[in-house]
Amino acid sequence: MAIDTSPTAQKSATAGVDAQRVDPLTGDYHLYAFKSGTVTRNSDIIASIKQHGRKAERLIKQNRSSGGVHLNYSILTGKTDTGFEDGVHRPSSAETWSQMFDLPQEHALELALAIAAEAGKLVRHDASVHLKALTVLVATHLEDAEHPDQMDWDFVARRSMQAKSVWKDEDGERHKRALLALQETGYVPYTEDAEDDASHAEERVTAS
Repeated sequence: MAIDTSPTAQKSATAGVDAQRVDPLTGDYHLYAFKSGTVTRNSDIIASIKQHGRKAERLIKQNRSSGGVHLNYSILTGKTDTGFEDGVHRPSSAETWSQMFDLPQEHALELALAIAAEAGKLVRHDASVHLKALTVLVATHLEDAEHPDQMDWDFVARRSMQAKSVWKDEDGERHKRALLALQETGYVPYTEDAEDDASHAEERVTAS
């Protein structure tokens, strides 16, 4: 959404960089790593964007660009202040959208929310089928073989606190049983084809 609706930003060809834009006045390149919210592995992301940013800077300089290169770690929602740390600019969410849309912050936020509201109408909200499938998978994987309605806490303890060699084979067998149990329910994992089939089915029902 940030890239497709921006008049200046474009998808970056550099690995680890989500978007880039060029300031028409200065010729500077602005590289962005986007995150949807504030719950992230911050240190890993910062290290990654710095590494990929240096690669991008070398490529830009090889193309004889005289502009500078600026790294941006952008949280699209939830960040209320702007900062600069570890050589990376950290714009607020409002500043990020302002840069993407080339609009004042207030207008940029109104536009972002309006687009998100329209996009939300296209999202399928009923996840009950998938939640039931997940329940079958987890319950079968963790159940006690002698008491199928109970958790096998001994296995959970081995799986979470002992070396992989101790529980690897058992975990694999449990995994196979869980998949078999899921298949027996008739559940079909999500695919784009399945989504298209569901949409076409709805169209046929509506037309009739």
